[in-house]
Order: sequence, then structure tokens, then C-alpha cells
Amino acid sequence: MANSRQIVALNVGSQRVSMGVFSRASKDGLILDRYATRLVVLDPSAEGLRLTKIGEAIADLVQELNVKGSVVNYSVSGQSVFIRFVKLPALDDTDVEQLIRFEAQQHVPFPLDEVVWDYHLLPAKGLEREAVLVAIKAEDLDSLNDEIVSHGLSTGQVDCALTSLYNAYVDSYPDEKEPVMLIDIGAKSTDLIYSEQGRFFTRSVSAGGIFVTSAIAREFNI
Repeated sequence: MANSRQIVALNVGSQRVSMGVFSRASKDGLILDRYATRLVVLDPSAEGLRLTKIGEAIADLVQELNVKGSVVNYSVSGQSVFIRFVKLPALDDTDVEQLIRFEAQQHVPFPLDEVVWDYHLLPAKGLEREAVLVAIKAEDLDSLNDEIVSHGLSTGQVDCALTSLYNAYVDSYPDEKEPVMLIDIGAKSTDLIYSEQGRFFTRSVSAGGIFVTSAIAREFNI
């Protein structure tokens, strides 16, 4: 039976699936009670099996950590998520929703009825407003969500790995005033996050650990 007081988090990367189980230490604190991870390494010719392999990894983690029936909050790899920062004119708050939808139609490279998207307003800088748009193809998210649910979990909040990392940093260092660069080197991509006084900017580079591994393998013929 699921424990309603625990928090289950799942991170689905391009080559690693990780799950953590947290409990509340105090009003504002968390304790990591259990953690496990599984590698998902496929031959490039077998990419069509990725979702199945991710599902097998999730099934293993659910059993090992004994979380069947729990609500899981999960993040998806930055590779599958589209992120844009858009500048907004000074408008009344009642017009923000409509304006951001217009901006999303201009910037998201897919019809809006084919994606799941959301936005977050950044702190105002003078009269100018700025928002971060995040979108993922609905069919990709639905497929992953169905796979997660099929292994005895129900889904709560969904985020992308890049913004999850930023949120974790802000929560862990709320009093930090100096500019900070966060670098997350994954298997297939590297995420860069620049944070300064409540504002942030991101960039994802299509190079990661697998490229380093491949270069070493070629150099030493192993």
C-alpha cells in the first residue's frame, strides 16, 4: 500500500532512469530515504525499443523501492523538451495569458494542439516582462506517462530535467546573490543554466558523456 506521506521522484534521462523516495523532515525540509538507478543503454539501431527499456527500468525501481500505488513526480530529459525565453511588453496582468499564447504560437515549432506547454513569468526588470516557455510533443509525453502508469504508479507533477535542476538550486541556496553557472553533463547532452538574482537563462548542447566515451574508445581501439 502506498504511503501518502512519502514523495516519490523519477528522473528519465537518455541513458539512466533514477528514482528517489523522500519523507518530510520538517515544514521546509526533505529526507532522502531510498534511492536506486538503472542504466538504459541501447545500440543505435535499436532506438525503437527505448520506451520499452525505460518501462523495464521503472518496473525494477518500483519493485526495489516498494512504491507501487504511489504518486510519482517525474522529469524528462532536456532533449525531448523545447524551451524558449520570450520578452513581453508592459501589459496589464489580465492580458498576459493571451499574449503568452500568441508568443507560444510564434516560437514553438509545432502546432499548439500537438504539444503540452506551460510558462513561468520571470521577475520583472523595469517595465519589460520576460517568460520562459516549455513545450513537449503530446504524443511523446502521453507514451511515457502511459508506460509509467502501467507499472503501478500514478503521475503527479511533470517537469523537465533542466528546470528541475534550477528549482533544486534555488531551493537549496535561497540566499545566494552572486551569479552562478550550473552545468549538468548527461549522456547525450549538456545543460547550462545561468542564474542571477531570480532570473535565469538556459542552453542545451548536443554533446555529453557518450561522446567522451566514444572518443576514448576510438583513440585506444577498445
